[in-house]
Amino acid sequence: MRFPLSQPSLGEKESENVRDAMASGWISGTGPYVSAFERSLEQRTGRTSATAVSSGTTALEIVLSALGIGAGDEVVVPALTFAAPAAAVLTVGATPVLCDITPGNWTIDPDAARALLTTRTRAVIAVDLMGHPCEYERLSELEVPIIEDAAQAHGARTRKGPTGSFGIASVFSFHVNKAITSGEGGAVLTDDPELADRVRLLTHHGMNPSRRYHHSMAGRNGRMTNLSAAVGAAQAERWDELVAGRSEVARLYRARLAGHGFSPRPAEPWASPSCWLHCVTSAERDAAVERARRSGVDARAVWPALSDLPLYRRYAPRPCVHASEVSRTAMWLPTWAHMPPEDVADVAESLL
Repeated sequence: MRFPLSQPSLGEKESENVRDAMASGWISGTGPYVSAFERSLEQRTGRTSATAVSSGTTALEIVLSALGIGAGDEVVVPALTFAAPAAAVLTVGATPVLCDITPGNWTIDPDAARALLTTRTRAVIAVDLMGHPCEYERLSELEVPIIEDAAQAHGARTRKGPTGSFGIASVFSFHVNKAITSGEGGAVLTDDPELADRVRLLTHHGMNPSRRYHHSMAGRNGRMTNLSAAVGAAQAERWDELVAGRSEVARLYRARLAGHGFSPRPAEPWASPSCWLHCVTSAERDAAVERARRSGVDARAVWPALSDLPLYRRYAPRPCVHASEVSRTAMWLPTWAHMPPEDVADVAESLL
């Protein structure tokens, strides 16, 4: 493809950090760059504890386990999202309950979520979909623990604070297509000290930090390596630059595509969304994707609604009509920080 869907913005600082980690011989988990990356995430979100882990999916699995969620429990999950939240719920032995989205911002609908609550509901995973924050004030009224999945929303905000700061815990992903990357990686953030301790124990094999090889719970190796964190720590120093770079690409796309039948994803006045991958909707989405791909542009249809997939369909107690509609009409366009304006113009032209 001439234009990939995304690519990382890596500079000399990332290379310098990796060389330093390699020279020290400390390339696995728990190294100094891991700690530095965790501190930067705490400062960015205002959270009191951040634990860097191997992926955003691992972060979801660990926080669910740390909350004691398992067999017999239910967790409400939006029907429009990458599959990781629902898969994480199944991985810990619980049952995902798929919920429709609100058409005004494409995030989980608080009213629809309320209608799905039962005596077995233990949490709601609220996904800040494609950079748009969820309605956390309304979700808090559900009176069940909220887990914020901010994997796609680095740098977004509401009037109440930045993404990553909401709910009993929040998670980030630092996959290579995210605005801030460590190649692969994730993090769990919380202000609850007891929950933070359980998260760290689960991440580090359940091993007592003061008594090596004494295990107080059945944990796993969910750690981020020092090499990955070396990249992540450098990226965190460039957070504002990288987030702003993608926002500028989104602005250029909006200008280029105005009046051509492509609508940008909706946003609420109370939110300041960030750009993960620029997303547009079109009644002729599939034809536009095909035209772009013939021109060497890695444009992609968004995920199918989970409620429309055979694997997950049985977990949707009610129709998820808005999720299905967005999944049929929305598409992503190549997006990365500092994408040249002429590349944006070529991608936009390929759709027409």
